[in-house]
Amino acid sequence: MPEQDLLRVEPGAVPELRRAFLSALTTVDRQIELAKAEIRVAPWAGDPVSASAAESVNALSSHVEGAALEALLAFRAQLDAAVDNLDKTAEQYQGLEDDNTASVSQTIEDGA
Repeated sequence: MPEQDLLRVEPGAVPELRRAFLSALTTVDRQIELAKAEIRVAPWAGDPVSASAAESVNALSSHVEGAALEALLAFRAQLDAAVDNLDKTAEQYQGLEDDNTASVSQTIEDGA
């Protein structure tokens, strides 16, 4: 991965970044729900003509709206990956902190 593609995050910023991404996930999830609900049109008169018209509208809108829904789903996947990476980063920072604490404790116990 090229150096310019890396995001450097201070350990103290990880929890706030994670909260921000989780908030964005909640927002995107709501937009996905709305997109899925609004894509379909119900036959309004309950007769064969409106059923046929609704089927035609749904076929057209699924192609147009599907692209928007696919974009939202792809964005959601990226947000989810970011949260997972922040979790891994937090674990790594915690591991380093634990190692440093253990090293300092061992040094003190050894009398150095």
